[in-house]
Amino acid sequence: MALLNANYLGLYAFADSGQTSAYRVVDNSSLSTAKTNFLSAAANGEYGLLVNGNDLWEDTGSVPAIGYDNSSAWANAAGSLDLLAAATSTTLDMNNSIDEVVAKSTQCNSETYIVGGAQAWSLSADGLIQDTISGSQMGATALMDIARASEYVIVRFVLDVTDKDTAGTNENQVNYIGQGIIENVSLTGGFDDTATYSVTVRGYGKLYRYNNAS
Repeated sequence: MALLNANYLGLYAFADSGQTSAYRVVDNSSLSTAKTNFLSAAANGEYGLLVNGNDLWEDTGSVPAIGYDNSSAWANAAGSLDLLAAATSTTLDMNNSIDEVVAKSTQCNSETYIVGGAQAWSLSADGLIQDTISGSQMGATALMDIARASEYVIVRFVLDVTDKDTAGTNENQVNYIGQGIIENVSLTGGFDDTATYSVTVRGYGKLYRYNNAS
């Protein structure tokens, strides 16, 4: 057993679609049926996620089932997920609202029960602003432009960027994927200081678990 290195945490974002409406989510216990149902409902060029309950399907090629309608054919787009450039800290938050119910048990007595309510999740990252970035990374200004356009993004939180596509269910091989909107993005710099950015994505709908099971 080994502790996970915080430097291996990763937050990937998918924003190439320019989509200002929520991504279509199709839930089915069969991947092939999910693809068929997605294509029958989606417009050409529309993006979506294929899920099975609380889990994201693994698509052909051992990648998450994130894709779009390409002239009535399913096209996987998971390879377009870009790593946020030079993130120095990454956080995934999940909250369950708790509803309290008081029920009468016996005469003049009552009991208190709690039940789960709505879930809410968010992803955030802080990092350094670089003058140049590689083609597989997303720059701070790209995040600002996505926020300005009020576009939806798909995010992928991984515990170990070196093992995100490795087969297995160990902690370092688990991914969490969902869609959301950039709630806040800040670009900060001071005189003779390193320029930094911070971004928060507010989740829309469920947060799905994904791991390469092949």
